[in-house]
Amino acid sequence: MSFFAPSAPTNYVKFTNPGDSVAGYVEEVGAPYPVTEYKTDKPKLDSKGNPVMQVRVILATDQSAGQGDDGRRSLFVSGWRMTTAIGDAMRRANEAADEPQPGAFLKLTFARLGQSSGGMAPPKVYVAEYTKPPHASTSVAPPAPAPAAAAPAPNAGWMPPQNTPPAPW
Repeated sequence: MSFFAPSAPTNYVKFTNPGDSVAGYVEEVGAPYPVTEYKTDKPKLDSKGNPVMQVRVILATDQSAGQGDDGRRSLFVSGWRMTTAIGDAMRRANEAADEPQPGAFLKLTFARLGQSSGGMAPPKVYVAEYTKPPHASTSVAPPAPAPAAAAPAPNAGWMPPQNTPPAPW
């Protein structure tokens, strides 16, 4: 994505309650950029003074809030708990890339609240599922020619991947 070809606006994913989840096919993974403080728009800093970064992942989902909603959702990935859950799911799927790939299936769930410490609110614990895109090659066999069919349109015949192992929770 570039400044001259920005993504269309999408609804964003909010994880409020344990069990909240989003699932869909990865359309786009943006470049990392700093998280900003809510009221000041200043970059949020970690305990070492470094900016906290986030990445916007756009998913094509089967969710729709009504007319004009194409089901695309922005997932803002930040924090080590969320990135670790996605990274672990990618490793289980033998994904060699260092970020989710376009066409891959990704499901992220707010599983539970963790143990609070130091008077802070309990952290959110996430689990993820990841299935490599159909055109991804494996280390066991040489890559097969990519099919000529285009990627599925959002909401058109959307189905989660079949024959995937159950989630680890």
